[in-house]
Amino acid sequence: MFDGLRNMAGMASLLKDLPRLQAQMEAVKASLVDVRVEASSLDNRVRAVADGTGQLIELAIDEGADAVLAGEIRDTINTVLTMSRQEAQRLLQAAAQDLGLPLPPGGLGLPGGM
Repeated sequence: MFDGLRNMAGMASLLKDLPRLQAQMEAVKASLVDVRVEASSLDNRVRAVADGTGQLIELAIDEGADAVLAGEIRDTINTVLTMSRQEAQRLLQAAAQDLGLPLPPGGLGLPGGM
């Protein structure tokens, strides 16, 4: 019985702080455009940079490269986009933890299923 009352008190406190919590989470989401992650192919002929929202920012391909690089390019881009989503998730989880918020199962509704 008392656990239920404590949970209700915790929920009331959370609801009271909801505008501040929402503002902080929005600030973290907005900062994701400034996050940069980079991945390179094993032989460094392809390099990709993405931001925290999962957008490809830069793609560099060695001048001497040919069409054989298609798979390497695809794999490098997929790697950097996965890294981007992981970094966004990490930042949002840290912000939620700082605020004492539980994270919903399945992530935070970010691109890529986060």
